[in-house]
Amino acid sequence: MNALSLFFLAAATTAAATCLPKASAQNPTATSTTTIATIAATAPAFVATSIHATALAPAAVSLELQNAAGFRFAPADIVFFLFNKKNSKHIFLSPSVVRRTGQFSGELAGKTEVGGATFSYQIKIALDPAAPAASFTPSWSVDKDLDGWEVAFAYQRGFTGDWRVQLYPFAGNSESVSVNPLRYCGVPGALLYKKDLSSVLFFALDSRSDYLNPTTWTGKTRFAFSNGAVNPAFYAGGGQLKAGVAYELPLQLFSDNSGKFTTAIPNIVKNWMRTNDYKVDTSLFVRTPQEAFDIGAAARDNPKFWIKGIGYEHHRGTPFVYPAENPFFALLDYILFSETGKKDNRDRAFHLVDFLLKGQQPNGAFHTSYWFRAGGSKGNLKHSIAHSGTRPEKGYSSWDWGHHAYKIDINAMAAQNLLILWQLVKEKEGIDKKEWRDAAVRSLEWIISQQNADGGFPQCVDVKTGQKSISTVNGRLLVALPRAAKITGDKRYLEKAAQAEKFLREKVQNRIWFTGAHPDLPPEDFEQDSLPLVIEFWLDKYERTGEKDALENAVANAYLNLLFWCPKQLSWVKNPTQTAHSEQQNYNQYSVYSYNNKKLSVLHRLHKYTNNPLFEQLKNRVMQMNFYTQLASGPYKGAQYEAIADPWLERRHGFNNMNSPYTSELVVDVLVQLYELGLAKPKKADAPK
Repeated sequence: MNALSLFFLAAATTAAATCLPKASAQNPTATSTTTIATIAATAPAFVATSIHATALAPAAVSLELQNAAGFRFAPADIVFFLFNKKNSKHIFLSPSVVRRTGQFSGELAGKTEVGGATFSYQIKIALDPAAPAASFTPSWSVDKDLDGWEVAFAYQRGFTGDWRVQLYPFAGNSESVSVNPLRYCGVPGALLYKKDLSSVLFFALDSRSDYLNPTTWTGKTRFAFSNGAVNPAFYAGGGQLKAGVAYELPLQLFSDNSGKFTTAIPNIVKNWMRTNDYKVDTSLFVRTPQEAFDIGAAARDNPKFWIKGIGYEHHRGTPFVYPAENPFFALLDYILFSETGKKDNRDRAFHLVDFLLKGQQPNGAFHTSYWFRAGGSKGNLKHSIAHSGTRPEKGYSSWDWGHHAYKIDINAMAAQNLLILWQLVKEKEGIDKKEWRDAAVRSLEWIISQQNADGGFPQCVDVKTGQKSISTVNGRLLVALPRAAKITGDKRYLEKAAQAEKFLREKVQNRIWFTGAHPDLPPEDFEQDSLPLVIEFWLDKYERTGEKDALENAVANAYLNLLFWCPKQLSWVKNPTQTAHSEQQNYNQYSVYSYNNKKLSVLHRLHKYTNNPLFEQLKNRVMQMNFYTQLASGPYKGAQYEAIADPWLERRHGFNNMNSPYTSELVVDVLVQLYELGLAKPKKADAPK
């Protein structure tokens, strides 16, 4: 890296979550009064240069560190500077002290005069003795208040070539990101990687610190990166540095050069876990799985959220239902009937399926929405009108918030559950509901005809024009096609799944790019709900074929998913936060639910096949987190809140806000998993004689 590259760091603006402009090579120092000096002429890989803004003499010694893994550090690898948010002036700092403090550790220190105040700083560097990892701990203080200034720390070794960044929920396979302030992430850091994964870095705040606390100065921390222009940097202080405050911003860096998704992600996450002494908090206990199941099952005895002639309310106050989810809801009702003999559950199950079939189109696609109220002032209706300019009519449609398009993924889930239910009723009662099977097959025929040229499937297909969106993960489809092949005997579904698997490997996992699980949102929206589905797909394949590679992919995705989850209890939030995650890119709050996926089940299966206690501990933790959001009393007893907390107040109702109770999806996802895992079952005490 040269001095020009260092200057590019100053281009990181305060814009939130937006692409950053490329710096100008023609005028690199137009606003700078800095000079250039060599710090460590012997630094490997790069000629080490730095910029300093005062008369301090550069250190006469170099600091070279290298560990057993071959991971190296030199002072030129980092840039520490001050940035004025008011006038964009910057002061790059060159230490007056550079010294080794141990075999794998060193220290940089210095001071400079800024705006009539003395800015003093120290940076402690420590390499992991054996792993490709390092910690950087910059600390600083001022003897007088400095208004407008913030402190920035950047890492710059190796950033040549084409790089991408993943920082959920703001970026995935992205060339640039700027998040101000940094918030709602899981583990507070960014994955940075070359497009071929030949180099993968995880640059993060130390999760043991009180990071991103909105009630302290750490809540104004921001992050920026832009491929070829802005090296990854954390900015702290928010433009107000106070005298008397001992500032410290502990950072960590983890590296992998294996070139494979299935090794790079586990290696980095395992090293992160070891460095931070990550442990699942197993102390949370709300209720037993049987108690939670009993609450949910009892709510379906005489459900207040059953809309006569339609089905289960989606969540409190919605003017629509999602018929394509009906077969899964029907599965729970049929389980309740099978175990208790309660005819009402069977009647509702059959009604739910028949209601879906009425909305199937001549092309085979299921309409995924049914609006039973076109007027009113509900927020979601306003949202739909605002985004589409159209008020959905009453009846069946594929309107979902801002677009009218058939949903490939949701259709695949509906077809799979129709086949499962058809098979179950046939085995249980000897009744062949052939119309259910036929409807599922018609939907599957339409689905496989929509496959894109890249092997993936579109998230949605416009109802009027037939225009297909870009390919997305489509995790429900990945799970559904092999299962449909097994039930129907049609091997074409396996062939289509194999093509979709190739897209998954090359365009999703290798790009760390997960989008599209929320079909009401644009296909480019980043989300984490695809990951449990992808894990389920790989585990199914492992069970079907015994291929070790399938299990390795399942494990790698599980470790990636862990980075999306909050790693600990946040100090300013009362509700539990470890394993919570941002719901989605454009609607941030901390959630824990299973959304059309089997988050609990896949963790259980991962433990079964790997014997790694981490996965069982995570399963139990996530299960109790779901029980925490379950309503145990009141008119929505048995429902589940969509959130568990709102640590950065984007929903504006307090840190512990849990938002709306859901009565169908989320609830059924958990209850069915508890039953399938053998953790709970319907009670037979009230069954008819």
